[in-house]
Amino acid sequence: MNLFIYGSGGTGCEIADIVHRINQRQQQWEQIRFVDDVREEREYYGMPVLRFDDMLREQAPFECVIAQGEPRHRRTLHDKVTAAGVALARVIDPGATVSPSADIAPGCVIWPGVFVSSLTRLEANVIVQINSVIGHDAVLGAHSVISSGVSVGGASVVGQEAFVGMGATVKEKIQVGDHAIVGMGASLFTSLEPGLVALGNPARAMVQNVDRKVFK
Repeated sequence: MNLFIYGSGGTGCEIADIVHRINQRQQQWEQIRFVDDVREEREYYGMPVLRFDDMLREQAPFECVIAQGEPRHRRTLHDKVTAAGVALARVIDPGATVSPSADIAPGCVIWPGVFVSSLTRLEANVIVQINSVIGHDAVLGAHSVISSGVSVGGASVVGQEAFVGMGATVKEKIQVGDHAIVGMGASLFTSLEPGLVALGNPARAMVQNVDRKVFK
């Protein structure tokens, strides 16, 4: 089995590091390559860079993982890849702790130091970055991004294409709506409606995420 990492920016390089650590422990992928339709270099970070159409011409069995930190872009690339019939890989760093009862969907990427507790569900194409904690019975919606050092309390629900910024805390048993943003370092004690941006401690909804983007 070969692996394509779709995106060769910072997130792509971090995922490449995770993939290499996995292979060092027990080889899972024979060849690892970037897919990037923008980068001009044909080699980057010590790995070949191919175009999307090149990936589709691959003869050997392969799967793909999305390497974008913007939730909206994660969904766009996910839909492009799956529409072409390409399977999505699960990438879980050996340094993460994931309960055997957790449900991890295809396309998810889990960084080192992450703790995923019992009976959690990570829907398709979610990323959880370094040293974050996902409490028991929590649900992370498809294409959502959990940044580094985040704590999501037990039985909380993070909606689709939501973003939780570095060091933020989400109280147990609350909901973060689809396309919502919890800002860096925020402490969220009440549910956040879809498409809103919450900042501060305690976090309050400040503005509407009109264009559904995090990084502007």
